[in-house]
Amino acid sequence: MILPCFGLSQSWEYGDVVLDPTERRVLRAYLRAVALAEPLQRELAATHGISLGDLHAVRVLARQGEVPISRYGDELGVPRSTITNLVDRLERAGLVERLPGPTDRRVTLVRLALAGRKAVEETGLLRDSEVAAHLLALEPEAQELLAELLERVVEGPSEQSSSDDATAEANR
Repeated sequence: MILPCFGLSQSWEYGDVVLDPTERRVLRAYLRAVALAEPLQRELAATHGISLGDLHAVRVLARQGEVPISRYGDELGVPRSTITNLVDRLERAGLVERLPGPTDRRVTLVRLALAGRKAVEETGLLRDSEVAAHLLALEPEAQELLAELLERVVEGPSEQSSSDDATAEANR
């Protein structure tokens, strides 16, 4: 994938596909929004004494709940030795905790500790951020639309299409 700098109007390629102007606009807007949010992400990570990558790992675990370390590593796409080191680091930071498997002593579970939940749910920094100022400056209808669209993006295409199919079926 080739993505130009924000201001360029040249054609973008995604694999072998040239993106149309709307697709380019969506991707450019997304990249600019991510760039706007990056300082906030860095501040959140620094507040908890971890890297941006570790903050991502904490958020993934928040979605997973209490899971075997191997499954956590699979979700992050990292090998066993790397996930062990990551969990060690997050445990030292007080963000996660290990537990024995309830039925198998060979299995070690990992879950968020209280500090990890606080890191994921941190709203103070967000509330006082430039990102929040931009978002909350939108009129209420635009905020509703943006929230709906972002929720759809986060859900991903497979969940979207099944919910869209259910909505279409209900409207028949």
